[in-house]
Amino acid sequence: MRRSILIASAALALASCGSSDPTAPTVSLTGTYTLQTINGQLLPVQLTNGSVIVNDQLSLNGDGSYADVVQYAAAQGGTTSQTEYGTYSNNNGAIVFNDQTDNITYQGSLSGSVLTVIVSGLTEAYKKN
Repeated sequence: MRRSILIASAALALASCGSSDPTAPTVSLTGTYTLQTINGQLLPVQLTNGSVIVNDQLSLNGDGSYADVVQYAAAQGGTTSQTEYGTYSNNNGAIVFNDQTDNITYQGSLSGSVLTVIVSGLTEAYKKN
């Protein structure tokens, strides 16, 4: 009987160690993410304005800041890049980006190592490096 109580107590203690919040990220947000798809299409992707995104690296820093470097195909060949800077916050898995370059706010979420961002009608899926 005593052994059964010890086993039950140990099982209860282990069960209480898990997270009760199913929306909480399972990995740290900080790090560098590489854009994989836009609206389900693999890169390169041509946007409605005619620009073609060939690469995108999003870096989330531990201090709540971020930098997003997007590379576009240049008309004369090669690439050109644009960098967006801002801050982000995480509220139980709902990530809010405050783009200080374009002065807009948009949403994201993290599932495992995949960061999904919805901005300007586009769904962008990033994978953590």
